[in-house]
Formats: sequence, structure tokens, C-alpha cells
Amino acid sequence: MSSWPKWIVSILLTACSASASEEPTTIAWRSFDAATIATARDEKKLLFLDLEAVWCHWCHVMDEKTYTDAGVRAALAKDFICMKVDQDSRPDLAKRYEDYGWPALVVIDPVTLQDRAIGSGFQRPAEFLKLLEKGKDPKAKAESGVIAGQPGGIALSDEQRAVLMAKMRDRYDAKEKGWGSGHKFVPWENVEFCIRLALTGDTKARAMAEETLTASTALIDPQWGGLYQYSTDGDWQHPHFEKIMEFESEVLRVYTLAHLAWGRPQDLEAAKLIAKHLHDFLRSPDGAFYVSQDADVVPGEHSAGFYELDDAARRKLGIPKVDEHLYSRENGLAIHALVALWQASADPVYLAEAKQAAEWIIQHRTLSGGGFSHDETDAHGPFLGDQVQMGRALLALYQATADVKWLERAIQCADFTEAHFKSKDGGYLASVPRVDAPAPVMDRNENIALARWCNLLARTSGEARFSDIAKHGMRHLSSEAVLGDIFSFAGGVLLADRELSEEPVHITIVGKKEDAAAIELFATAQRHPSPYKIIEWSIPGAPVKKGGIEYPDFGKTAAFLCADGRCSSPKFTPSDLAATFTSHDKSD
Repeated sequence: MSSWPKWIVSILLTACSASASEEPTTIAWRSFDAATIATARDEKKLLFLDLEAVWCHWCHVMDEKTYTDAGVRAALAKDFICMKVDQDSRPDLAKRYEDYGWPALVVIDPVTLQDRAIGSGFQRPAEFLKLLEKGKDPKAKAESGVIAGQPGGIALSDEQRAVLMAKMRDRYDAKEKGWGSGHKFVPWENVEFCIRLALTGDTKARAMAEETLTASTALIDPQWGGLYQYSTDGDWQHPHFEKIMEFESEVLRVYTLAHLAWGRPQDLEAAKLIAKHLHDFLRSPDGAFYVSQDADVVPGEHSAGFYELDDAARRKLGIPKVDEHLYSRENGLAIHALVALWQASADPVYLAEAKQAAEWIIQHRTLSGGGFSHDETDAHGPFLGDQVQMGRALLALYQATADVKWLERAIQCADFTEAHFKSKDGGYLASVPRVDAPAPVMDRNENIALARWCNLLARTSGEARFSDIAKHGMRHLSSEAVLGDIFSFAGGVLLADRELSEEPVHITIVGKKEDAAAIELFATAQRHPSPYKIIEWSIPGAPVKKGGIEYPDFGKTAAFLCADGRCSSPKFTPSDLAATFTSHDKSD
């Protein structure tokens, strides 16, 4: 270069200097897949994952405040291959990092796919750069936010049960109501467990459930319906306004359970108001259900004032974005909740919508072997959450309709689950192992739902293999690692444990399907207050299912109710059947 004219050397040096100092104007976001991992390995760069939620206010703020920073962009471009993923689209990743909240910010070694550093929630540029710097240390190893658990007993010991009961009672907030002192939300399994206890005469449990459900009405949108996800500041008066299917459907369901138990009109009205949002905003033209609705009209701008407006004023400003993916998991949650609301209200619209959504998912999301895909295309699936929530929904539809096709599909789904997700050491993995993704984790809440679903499926179908699935899930839940980390959802483990060791309330209608009296008795049976029940319809002269009972034929329609090791005499009218509910409440 020394022989070149000085003016050429000057131009080249200026160009090189400009190129070296030029800042990237955008971040080259990629998906989390095999090609991205290969690129990181080839370029000897680390992987950076932003696991976001499309409804998440702070994810929008991260985009606007942090990823626009020149220093952040330069650091990412230099040493990282960047991935941005919607957590709703990847349940395997969502389950791995959910304890950190959204966005989860993860530095990953591309060779081992091990986490080096994990950031929780919105981080300003300076904080974020420290996270990246920590992740560049080859010796760095992030602590996992998900408890994998170790093999334990199949059921809880008396000591474990007592500890969980004490945790649930001691951490109840008697002043503000509900559980937890920071964020207020409805831990639906705690509420459901309290309803179960209340039906045995536990007045303190009833007070906790009623107080929580009364206080949480502050999270219900009075204009559009629906449930805000949670409230900050240790009370129920500072909501974050995103509306997410899991929260909406599960809280809707426990409001209906409370109404069935105690008949409070306000609980049924709260459930209907949540269902209004599902119908008006989260239901597709084909009858399947969407995922969530964003909190913000303008991404990144807190919308408290917007939600103080009436319907017309809101619509003038716009409607927060709805995530219009049609996931099996979210549809299963919605179907299960709508069946419960139909049971409590007897409004046929709710059952019709539940059946329509189930038919759509079966038609468009069924996998070979009887399972369900998450989305239309599922490069990283299948996922446990889709099987569990659709399985619960299908079993609920069978009990609501006595149509055996729903039971058969629930059985196929359970067999698919056993074949694809079982961990040899106990419990079921959130996703199948893949070479282009981190090792799958074991999710506590999914194993709770699985244990409860398969236990009830075993008792409904007479097939013992489903009881084995429930017990295998309970091996994970009863491990000390899991129980030591329980907080808000202690009631879920207690429910799964209790249901494995108890027979459900069992109501059977014996009569012809077209008989008006049988139809009335079947509708009455739906309103039994126990959350843990089996409702069936037996046709006189039809073959008895495996493990079933052959009921006597009185020449007219009859109903039989069995609970706590005893059965009622046959009941021939709805009023007589309903009268047995009270006598069995305390033996539930």
C-alpha cells in the first residue's frame, strides 16, 4: 500500500474508518431453529433469545427503549445471533422460561444449547448490556427458573400434605384478599380446592374462596367483559390490562364452580361477563378461539385511561390488537370453561360454542395417533399443553353431552400423550426432545392438569392405564424439589393428590336418549356442586362399559347418584335428584 498514491491511501483509510464506526440500524431477528443454531456455530457467535408475548406491554417498551439504542445494537451485531420468538407460538420455550416473565432475555451457548445468562422482564440499555457481557463469559451458567423435580412418591405423604395446606392457608392475604402480596391475580386451583373443602363443611376455606372471587371482580372489564391478567401494588385496583385465554378461561371456570356450590348470583354474572369477551373479541368466524388481546391501543403506551371509557369512546380510539393464532391449547381451555358455564347457567349457547370450537380443532389440528398440533404448522411440536387442555375439554364435552365420540377422542389423546411425553423418572415433558432446541423441561402446572384429567378419564372409561398415567405425573408433583417451590398453586397439587385417592361423585341417568324425563334428569345432574364428578347416560339394554355398573331397568327413566362409597335410591324427578345433592355435599 506504501507504493500507492497518498490520495488513494487516504480514501481507503477513511472508508475503513467509516465502515468500522458505522452502527447497525436494525437488529437482524431470526427464528429459533436449526438454521439459526448452525449460523451461530459457523460464525462462532452466541445465541440471544428475546422470548416475548404479543400482548405484553413491557415487550413493546423493550422494543422502543432498549433495542433502538445504538450501543445495544452494536453489541448484539458483534457477538450474537439474535432470535425473537412469540412465547405463545412455542410452548416448549415458554415452559422453560415462564418463571422469568415476559420478555425473557436469554444468552445461549450455540454448541451445548445451555443457558449462560437470563434476564427477567424489561431492561434498560445499561442493564441489558451487563446481561450480554455476563453471557459472554464461557464459564457462565444461568440458574434454571423451572424446577425439574426428582422422582418421589406416587402420592403425597401426610407430612407433605400438611405442609402444602399450611402454605396455602398461611399465605392468604386476609387484608386485601387473595394470595400474594405483590401482584394480585386469581390462583384458580387454590380457589377450586377451597370450594372442595367448603363442600365438606370447612367455613374458613369457603371464606377464602368467596373473598377472593369477590375482590377479583375488580379485574373484570365492565364494558367489554373479560378478565385483566393481574393487578400490581398489592391490591386489586392497579390492573395490567392484557386479556389472556388461560387466565380468562380458568377464572371463568372457578366462578361457575362457586356458583354451583353456593348459588351466589354475582359469581354467575362474573363468569358470563368474562365469557362475553371470549365471544365478542376472541372467537374466530369459524368458531375457534384466539389467544389473547393486547393491553395497549398504541404499543408501549400504558392504557389505563382507555379502559375508563365506555364502549363507543374506546372504539373511536381503536381496539387493542388480538393475537389471532388458533392454538389447540387455548381452545381446550375455552371449551372446558364454556362447558362449566353451561352447567351453571343451562344456557345452550355456551355448550354450542364449546362443541363448535372442538369440532374445528379436531378437523384442523389432529395429528396421526390422536394428538393435537399447536398451530397449523408445528415445526417444533408437538407440545404437552395442547394434549392436556384438549383432553380435559373432550372429557368435559362427554360428560355434558353423553356422546361417546368425545370420550373416544379423549382416550386417543391420552394414549398419544403417553407415547410422546413420558419421562422415565416420573412426570411428563412439556415437549418432545429435539436437536434444534434446548432440552424439554417438566412443567408443574401441566402435570397437575394431566394427573387430574387422566385420573378422571380412568374412572370414566374404566381403563386402568389412564390411572397409571395420572400416577406417573404425580411422581413428579410429589418430589421434594417441586413441593419446595410451590407458592400460588399449592391447591393444584392438593387437588391432584386428593382425586387420585377418592372416588368422584358419580351420577348416571338410565333411560332412552329421546325421553324427555331423561333429558331433564341429565340437565339436573350437570348442576351437582362438586367439581369432581362423573355424569353419564346409560341406555337400558346397551352393553355395559368395562368396569361399569349394570343398573336396573324400572321401565321408566331413573337417576342414580353415588358418592363416598354409597349410592342413592333411584330418583325419578329432577327435584328428587337435586335434593340428594345437599345430602352428599359434606361427603364429597
